[in-house]
Amino acid sequence: MRIFRLPLSCRLFLALVVAMLFASGVAEAQSAVPFRATIAITESIQQIGVPPCILEGDISGIGLATRLGKVTLDSSDCINPTDQTFTEFSFFSNHVVLTVVANGDQIFATYTGTLTFEGTVGVITGGYQFVGGTGRYLQASGAGAVQGVEDLSTGKGNVLLTGTISY
Repeated sequence: MRIFRLPLSCRLFLALVVAMLFASGVAEAQSAVPFRATIAITESIQQIGVPPCILEGDISGIGLATRLGKVTLDSSDCINPTDQTFTEFSFFSNHVVLTVVANGDQIFATYTGTLTFEGTVGVITGGYQFVGGTGRYLQASGAGAVQGVEDLSTGKGNVLLTGTISY
């Protein structure tokens, strides 16, 4: 059996071409693009009463997101008062799953922020970060702002996410 060997210069050139093709695919997959999602939410809040979470919120929602289409949201967060009048709260996510309805792939995220009440209406401000996912979104990353409102008497509200995403 005869072994065929390419000259060293050809092997180096071939290795360089393969590396460039692989690197361009990785760079394309990681390019950040603008992201915007509007999600109608419903939150159910339970009193835990002890640190680290005085209150816990379970959130579900449905909405539309750029580049993703129709999405659903499943989240739970830890909520704590930041003042003595219980009109301002800080929150952070325990888990967040954004599911792309078209194919069932999921994007995982974290968020933090504040919820300030005037009467029964709460104003939500904060930030989010994508931290992976499943399927096409396995390497999802990106970050941005969260803004919204929530009616404390019904638990219904709307949030807007604006920022970037790459996958």
